[in-house]
Amino acid sequence: MTNLWALLAAAVGGGGLAGVVTTLIAGILARPKTRADAVSLLTDSALKQVNELQERTAEAEREAVAARAEAAQARQQMRELTGEIDAAVATLRTWRSAILSPGVEVEQLRAMVRDPGGTINGRHL
Repeated sequence: MTNLWALLAAAVGGGGLAGVVTTLIAGILARPKTRADAVSLLTDSALKQVNELQERTAEAEREAVAARAEAAQARQQMRELTGEIDAAVATLRTWRSAILSPGVEVEQLRAMVRDPGGTINGRHL
């Protein structure tokens, strides 16, 4: 038992206990710094994620604007094509009526289908 007390006395005298106490004190004092580091790390991570989300949102908004413009252009083209198709159908109905009319001659039909560019049904004569 005497040896145990002598060993403890040597440890305390040699700075062993002082090292343990210093480590404990440093650990206790470092806690606020550790918490501050953790808060800083979490804040930085959150800011990074927010910035990435803002960039993605801005990109999605740009793509949506481009898609809307493209859709509007497609709708305009469809309206123009619908008008052209309606005009072509009206012309075909007129021609059909003339073809089925008993008193119309071939030269009258040719004159009817001749366009101002001098072609018949798109063919040059």
